[in-house]
Amino acid sequence: MKAYVVSQAGGPDALELNEIPDPKANAGQVLIQIKAFGLNRAEAVTRMGGSGDAVVFPKVIGIECVGKVLDCPGGELQVGQTVAAAMGEMGRKYDGSYAEMTVVPASNVFPIETKLDWTTLAAIPETYFTAWGCCFEALKLEEKPRVVMRPGASALGIAVTQIVNHLGGEVIGVTRSQHKVERLLSTGMAKVIVSGEAIQDQVREYWPEGATGVIDTIVSKLTVEDDLAMLAPGGRLCIAGSLAASYQTEKQLDSKSVFQAPNVSFYGSDTISVEKNGAMIQEVVKRVEAGIYHPHIDSIYDFSQLIEAHQRMDDNQFAGKVVINVNPE
Repeated sequence: MKAYVVSQAGGPDALELNEIPDPKANAGQVLIQIKAFGLNRAEAVTRMGGSGDAVVFPKVIGIECVGKVLDCPGGELQVGQTVAAAMGEMGRKYDGSYAEMTVVPASNVFPIETKLDWTTLAAIPETYFTAWGCCFEALKLEEKPRVVMRPGASALGIAVTQIVNHLGGEVIGVTRSQHKVERLLSTGMAKVIVSGEAIQDQVREYWPEGATGVIDTIVSKLTVEDDLAMLAPGGRLCIAGSLAASYQTEKQLDSKSVFQAPNVSFYGSDTISVEKNGAMIQEVVKRVEAGIYHPHIDSIYDFSQLIEAHQRMDDNQFAGKVVINVNPE
C-alpha cells in the first residue's frame, strides 16, 4: 500500500510517500481501508519531533481516519462496516492514518451509522471528541454559557462554537490574524478579538460579568493568567489539546498550583474509547445530519497533496478543518 512515512523529524518534506507492506490485523485489532482523514496540528508537532520519546521514527503518523472495515479477527465489527478511528496512540505508538490502510485496536474503532459523505465524516472525529470533552467534561457547560476560545481560528474553536450556540450561549474567539475575523464571525462566534496580548479587559467590556468558561490551547504564562482573570465567579478554565504540553515546561508559571485549582481542568482526546465515547460520536453525526452542527471544512486535498497541506498548516493559513481524501469513492 501507499503510505507517508516520516523517517526523521523535519518540515513537510519529512513526509515521504512510499510503498510499504499491507498491514495485518490480529485479535483485538481492526484493519481499516481509509477513505479520508482529518489533518491535525498535533501531527505537525510529531512530524517535527515534538512528541519526544513517545514516537520512534520511522513512523506513519496520523491520529484519525474514517473508512471501511477490511478485517476484524475478534469479531467486534463486521467487514464492510463504516467506522471512524481516533487516538489510542494511533500514529504515535503504532502506524496511523497517513496511508491507504491502517490497523487500530478495536477499543478505538467506532462503528457509525450515517449517510454522510466521506469528506464530511472525516471532519468530525478528533475535532468533536475534543470539543465535546472540553465543553461537557472539563467546563461542565449548561444553558447559555459564555465561552472564550483561544485560539478561535481552528476546527476545534468552530466546533466549540456550534456546541455552545446549541446551548443558547455565545463564544468569543481570539486570533492574531485580522483577515480571519469575518470568517470566524460567519461560523457563529459572537465576537472575535484580534490580539496576541492579554484580552481580559475586552472580554469584560463585552461580558461585564465575565466568561463562564475558557478553552485555551495556546497555554503560556500570559494566556493562562489572562484566562483566569476573565472568568466569572464559578467559571472554569479548560487547558486543552496536545499543545498544552508546553504549559508544563513554562518556567515562569507555577503549573502545579494552577493545575490543582478546582476551576482548572486539562482535557486531551487521548483518553477516548468506544466504551466511553461511542454513543457521543453517533450523536454528533446525527446532529450533523440534522443540520444542527456543521463541520467547517477549510480545505480538501487529495492524498497526493498531503505535503502541500502540511506546509499550509505550518504557515497557519487554515481556519477550520482540513480533510485529506484517500479513496473516497
